[in-house]
Amino acid sequence: GIVMIHTTGLTKRYGTFTAVNGITLHIPRGEIFGFLGPNGAGKTSTIMMLLGQSRPTAGTIRLFGEPFSPRRLDLRARIGVVPEKHPVGVWPWMTAREYLSLFADLYQVRGADARIGALLEKVDLERFRSKRIREFSRGMMQKLSIIRALLHDPDLLLLDEPISGLDPVGIKQ
Repeated sequence: GIVMIHTTGLTKRYGTFTAVNGITLHIPRGEIFGFLGPNGAGKTSTIMMLLGQSRPTAGTIRLFGEPFSPRRLDLRARIGVVPEKHPVGVWPWMTAREYLSLFADLYQVRGADARIGALLEKVDLERFRSKRIREFSRGMMQKLSIIRALLHDPDLLLLDEPISGLDPVGIKQ
């Protein structure tokens, strides 16, 4: 089967501090893989390199069997991301549906309205579709972020602290 993520000697240094030290990963399609470790262990730094948002100091990254660089927008478009922190301040006036429609347009999602509705329903946010994002709780923002990451049916889903702010029911959803 296809290898979704393959890194060799992936390293990230910030000055004299080594955040990620020579990680080699081989993650095939269909795997669920988690980074576990204390704060400062390099989990987010690794994800940022896999997303092309941070350049490795050393090492290589292959995604979907192809060499990856930040310029590979075709590969980046196949990834869904739930970041650790949500950019709430950017679109506080938008409703949940407007926010998701913006991303559906960016990703050219076919049947976007039906997809958005189905995903909102799945995480029990359908009744808040016309509510402004600034009124969302942290848990609601987390659910909205997960929907945004799934909208374009990505081949690879990267979640940074995915259950942060969610109650047990939200985690199960």
